[in-house]
Amino acid sequence: MRETRGIISRELFGHYDITNLVVLKVEALQDRIHQRDYGLVTVTLSFSTKRNATKHPNLNADMFVSGNAMCQGWLYLHCGVAVGHVFDGTLQVLLAVDREGSWRAVSPHWRSRREYSLQGYLLLEGREKEGYVLFPKQRER
Repeated sequence: MRETRGIISRELFGHYDITNLVVLKVEALQDRIHQRDYGLVTVTLSFSTKRNATKHPNLNADMFVSGNAMCQGWLYLHCGVAVGHVFDGTLQVLLAVDREGSWRAVSPHWRSRREYSLQGYLLLEGREKEGYVLFPKQRER
């Protein structure tokens, strides 16, 4: 759970407070991968977060001004919603045991760009990305 809390906090820049985090399923993967030298599991969790008033110092402060042109695409969850916005869903995290025997998340995006926050962890489960993790599509006029 500590690893998942860290992922949510990092991916959402501290802009959200975690209000609920529940483990739904833990599945061992050793037999599927045929590697018995370390533990490997997939954990599925449900989560709920609430947008707080934080404005991360590494992001341009002008971005948070209503209607700013910088606030688009993957920034939806950060500047496209009001304080109090609830963002919830289901995450799937691959965990491996490190040298000290602690569980650590294996990043699905090592050295890659992401389209939206929590990509690779967040299960969309039939949800459209637009209006959930990305700005809603503009209607054609």
